[in-house]
Amino acid sequence: MDKEFLLAVDGGGAKTQVLVTDLEGNVLARGLGPESNHHRVGFEAFAKALTIAIEGALQHIIGARPRSDQPGWHTARIAAACFGLAGVDGPEDEAQISRWIRQQGIAPTFRVLNDSELILAAGTPEGWGVALIAGTGSVCLGRSPDGRVLRIGGWGHLLGDEGSGYSIAIRALHVATQTADGRANATALLDAVLRHWALADAEALIRHVYTPAMTQSDVAGLAAAVLNLAGRGDAAALGVLNEAGTELALHVETVVRRLNLKHPPLALAGGALRASLRKALQSSITSEMGPIHFVADPSMGAVVLARRLLTTAPRPH
Repeated sequence: MDKEFLLAVDGGGAKTQVLVTDLEGNVLARGLGPESNHHRVGFEAFAKALTIAIEGALQHIIGARPRSDQPGWHTARIAAACFGLAGVDGPEDEAQISRWIRQQGIAPTFRVLNDSELILAAGTPEGWGVALIAGTGSVCLGRSPDGRVLRIGGWGHLLGDEGSGYSIAIRALHVATQTADGRANATALLDAVLRHWALADAEALIRHVYTPAMTQSDVAGLAAAVLNLAGRGDAAALGVLNEAGTELALHVETVVRRLNLKHPPLALAGGALRASLRKALQSSITSEMGPIHFVADPSMGAVVLARRLLTTAPRPH
């Protein structure tokens, strides 16, 4: 196969998405895999998730192969690849994942970075500004016009992740259980929680939520029910989202202040940042911002960065 391709990987806390494009960035195929944050699922599960997603995309290019064959990237000519991954939180993470990519022979030229970089690349006109992700977790990245970089949040569900889907779900569960006790009055929210998991009553929450099979992503999935309820004007659900919006706005404000940014563009992404939360966020930001853009497909940011590698890195012969 003489034609060359680019590989763009967006690995998050809920799923892994891979794009295969031509050298001009036109999307030729997509692949999906499970969560690939290696801090949460372990490195073996991380590697399996990426393999599933990459192989799924490459099947559309080179066709299905017998199980005993080598991975599809040994057949397809991948000129450059960008791996934007949740859990790449420092040089050690980058080095560990880079070693795996080299050992697997996926691409001769590649870059490994935090998935927030994809949002900045895809959602800001000139590659500088502020990128905010609120999905299963939350993180905010800023880059100044002169290249200074600052990351806020991204500490994980035990240390942070304020304003994330997980955080929204936990706060909603607190209000729901307080309502069951009579300490709060949010019956619509309690009913929404029980419907989401098809539970008969509030007492069933203990057994359901504390089961060892319950993952962070499973808990974060409850945020969708809270967002839907807020969209119908429920006061308790709106209160939960207003708290989350205030926390996310603090992420943005801190980046703007510490990098001394003037009217920076703001790129948003993540399943939690739907209409109600987006409105709460924007109403809580006091800094003067530039254009605000929602990035529906963060993996396109990986395409942008992979294309840059073709011009900034020496091409192997």
